[in-house]
Amino acid sequence: MKDNQTKILKITLTIAASLVAIMGIVYAYDIYFDLNLYKYGVYPQKFSGLIGILTAPFIHSTSGYSHLLNNSGPTFILTWLLFYNFRNIAPRVFIITFLGTGLLVWIFGRPSYHIGMSGVIYGLTSFLMVSGFLTKNVRVAGISLLVIFLYGSFIWGIFPQQNNVSWEGHFSGFTIGIFLAFFYRSELPQQQKYRYEVEEELGIEPEFEYWNETHSEKQGAGERDQPITPVHNDPIQVVYTFVPKEVKPKLDDHKTDQEEEYQE
Repeated sequence: MKDNQTKILKITLTIAASLVAIMGIVYAYDIYFDLNLYKYGVYPQKFSGLIGILTAPFIHSTSGYSHLLNNSGPTFILTWLLFYNFRNIAPRVFIITFLGTGLLVWIFGRPSYHIGMSGVIYGLTSFLMVSGFLTKNVRVAGISLLVIFLYGSFIWGIFPQQNNVSWEGHFSGFTIGIFLAFFYRSELPQQQKYRYEVEEELGIEPEFEYWNETHSEKQGAGERDQPITPVHNDPIQVVYTFVPKEVKPKLDDHKTDQEEEYQE
């Protein structure tokens, strides 16, 4: 079990690190060879701008390192959280967020080149946050609170603030993340239930409960008072001898007291 968890941890960390590495490599090539890759971003309402749905998240502004650095940390953390804790749906959630964000920007965005991973980041953030409110699983709720603590202030990015910031990408990703959390609600990790909770839901009466007086009342007096038959195969036998206290006989009782012996 421990080896399996270690393997999953390594795989998910590799996925997250590989995504950030691709972003860094594309940025380095763009700087070194002066490729002006921003032209491969999403350009809304233009057929040539559709290529940006696939390429834009890996392209970042070359006017400094801040755009790439600001997106690298959240991309690594959120991608790892998604793939490690939601392994059964993580590939679908990531791909739909990745492609859906770019498509919405192409449909509704301003006529300009939209680049960067921030739209996907907003999608993963909203998915992880909302998932914690849709399930009673303690671990998922903890992840939700962690994401809110780390990136809760991102919410303001979905509103128009700066002309050179694609708030359309932020809003699109954030909306898709919420939609996916509800869409995959039944596949989210659910709270583990104890046996008695499952039995109660199925209407199964527990076989025995020490605190259940009704069960004791259903038993006959003979069943409760019967001595336990010793197991003769047990190499150790303990015999208890009970000598009742001498009681004076009644006037109409001519029977004599006898010693009784019980074995348990």
